[in-house]
Parts: sequence; C-alpha cells; structure tokens
Amino acid sequence: MKALSISSPPNLDSLELIEQDQPAPLPGQVGVRIRSIGLNRGDLLFCQNRYFIKPNPGSRLGFEAAGIVDALPADGKSNFKLGDKVALCPMSFDVHSQGTLAEYGAYNEASLIPSPDSVPDEHCGAIWMAYFTAWGGLIEAGGLKPGENVVITAASSSVGIAATQIANMIGANPIATTTSQEKAEILSQLGAPHVIVQDRDDEANLKYAEEVMSITQGKGSDLVFDAVAGPGTHGLVKASTRGGRIVIQGMLDRRPMDIHAGVLMKRLLTLKGYTVDQTLEQEQQKQRAITAIRRGFSEGHLQAVIAQSFSLSDYQSAFSTLSLNKHIGKIIITP
Repeated sequence: MKALSISSPPNLDSLELIEQDQPAPLPGQVGVRIRSIGLNRGDLLFCQNRYFIKPNPGSRLGFEAAGIVDALPADGKSNFKLGDKVALCPMSFDVHSQGTLAEYGAYNEASLIPSPDSVPDEHCGAIWMAYFTAWGGLIEAGGLKPGENVVITAASSSVGIAATQIANMIGANPIATTTSQEKAEILSQLGAPHVIVQDRDDEANLKYAEEVMSITQGKGSDLVFDAVAGPGTHGLVKASTRGGRIVIQGMLDRRPMDIHAGVLMKRLLTLKGYTVDQTLEQEQQKQRAITAIRRGFSEGHLQAVIAQSFSLSDYQSAFSTLSLNKHIGKIIITP
C-alpha cells in the first residue's frame, strides 16, 4: 500500500510517497480501506516541525480520515462488520505509525466513529476535526446559548464554516468575518446571516468592532470564536459585550496579542485558549459532540463544504493549496 512519509529534516520538500506492507488488524482492531482524508492546518505545521506533536524521521502523517471496514481481526470478534462506513476520531491513534495519509490502516475500534449515512463516502473524511473543534469551542469552552451573538473569525476555513453551521443549528446569531468580498459572498450563500470583510490595513480591528456593534444594535458579541489572535484581538475585546467570552482556538497571526488587562477587568470579559484535545480527552464531552454532530448531519443542519479534492499521488498540490490559505472549506485527499 502507499502512504505519505516525512524524511529528515522535516519540511514540505521532505514528504514522499512510500510503499508499505498492508497491516493486518490485531485483536480489538479492524482494517479500514481509506476513502477520503481531511487535510488540516495541523498537517502542514506537523511536517514543518511547528506543531505540538513533533515528527520523527520516517513518520507518517494525517490526523483524520474515513473509509470502509474491509478486514476483521483473526479472532473474528468485532463491534463492526465488513462494509461499515467509519471515520477516525482525531488524536485517537499514533500519527507517527498510523497517520491517515495512506491507502489503508489497521485501527483500534475505540478510534472509530460510524460515519453519517447521509454523507457521501468521499466527504466523510472532512467532518470530524472541523466539527469537533467548532462544537467544543463554541458549546463546551464558550458556553454558547440560543439567541446569543457569536463572532467567528476566519469563517471561510473548515472550522469557521462548521462553527457558523453549529451556531445556526442551536439558534444563536453568528457573525462571520473574512478577508475578501468574494469569500464573504460565498459565506452568505452558505448560511452566514452576517458577514464582515475585515480591512487588512486595520490591524487592531477597530472598524470591525464598529460593525459588530452595529449588527448587534450596540450590545456587542456574547462570544468570540477566534482563529487569528495577533494585534486584532484589540478589536475583539472592543466588540464584546459586558461579561462576554473570547475563545482563542488558532494563531493565524503569530504576532503578540494586543489586550489591555484593565479592559478585561472593567468589562468582566473571559479570555481562554482552546484546542480540540480539550473535547476529545473528556469522554462525556466527546460523546455529546458526536451525538450532536451526527444528528446535525442527519437532519440537514450541517454539511461538509469541500474546497478541492486531490489524489494521494498529487499530495504536493494539496499541501501547496492549503499553504496559500485562499480556499473555502476543506481540502480532501482521496487515495
């Protein structure tokens, strides 16, 4: 079988497609024929040695995928049957030896989630990283409730789109932000009721804060779900209502954040960091997320948006497209 591997030193140029023996499932595992792989910013950072998980020479990569069960362990004991549609729960397996950018894998049953029947096979690999991140950040970390205003930055990303859909699903009022009019028009078509195009020259997001206040009739945002950080956090604070919450879930801008402690204190604001691990490591939170996300897909409230699909052999184009950061939705790879 073919699998993507990282040689040394780790960088995009060191990726190579290698041949490996197809693994046989051990007791407690099943073999999965991979049909679709979601490409995440974490994959890019991982192969650049900038992720919190560090690659080793020869590491596989890939944090999520979906496929079909096509082999059971030799003892025949399994909660799954041949032909079942399944997805891999992110962060539930060793990426170094079992990374999903491959044609096949043997995975522990505990790492598998039944894929929603309503989602095409080629889209199932685009669900769980984005929707786990969005659900956990909005609902578990952010405490979002029906009727609240929530600002979602970098809203054209797969996580941003998932967050907008989830906010709509629970009856909140999402305010999406993006960096171009073209992206804004597409986000509106995808169901964002309010979209703000941020001014690239307004690093502190002061104009954006004024627009949020206008949209919310002077109240401000109850929750900010932020993927950017950097100097623009100044505007996030100004756009927040008294007692509001700001959840930082990304660092697209790696410059220092601009937040005055006195403003946080006076406005009674809560600022917290969030990663998807916080949801995945707590079983009750994870199961709540799985139940809500599967229900959302089955009822039509949630829909994976695919930006572009690449073959596994064209992985270089896929990573290049991801690094340009101009796409809307999820990039997927199909073996």
